[in-house]
Amino acid sequence: MKDELLRLQEEGVTFAFLEQSLHRTPQKMPAAVQEEINKAAESDEDYVVLGYGLCSNGILGLRPARQPVVIPRAHDCISLFLGSLARYQEEHGKEPGTYYLTKGWIDEGKSPLGILSEYTQRYGKETAEWVIREELKNYKRIALVDSGNPISEEHRAHARENARFLNLRYEEIKGSLEFFGRMLRGPWGKDFLILHPGQEVKQEFFLDPGD
Repeated sequence: MKDELLRLQEEGVTFAFLEQSLHRTPQKMPAAVQEEINKAAESDEDYVVLGYGLCSNGILGLRPARQPVVIPRAHDCISLFLGSLARYQEEHGKEPGTYYLTKGWIDEGKSPLGILSEYTQRYGKETAEWVIREELKNYKRIALVDSGNPISEEHRAHARENARFLNLRYEEIKGSLEFFGRMLRGPWGKDFLILHPGQEVKQEFFLDPGD
């Protein structure tokens, strides 16, 4: 989401970007994110805003240091790219077996074909193809999210090739930068958690985002 956030940067907002691969190792996430929270405590910023949802429980146990910490009340970042929790719930209800792609995920090599390349180096081509197909056997659709960050024809072609490889239906769906905008500027309503020093992130905070 780096490109999306940088498009919305304004005076008084600073970013610290962490490795995209952290979400694949959620056991390592808390320490890395907490380190950034602690660093921010040495600054004069008023709030720390996390660009993570619950993310495979990778933010559980995090504690604000000096500033309150604002967190999107989402299970993962798909809601952010789609523009709202309600839009994610709509898409999930319509087609739960969806593998979402964004420009950033494609650029980072995290599409199924990108992951296949990683697996091929580890296991060989035949085994890698079996593993990726087995991992994604319950998916029905590849959806490329147009969040408002320009998507090139190369990105579209790559997304379509993923769908062909997995024999899935391909769609391009409209997203939005609205959620990202609210992250950075507010208002922080029911779609966000605000934790203060002395509190810590708990799973139950995310159980019913509609509250």
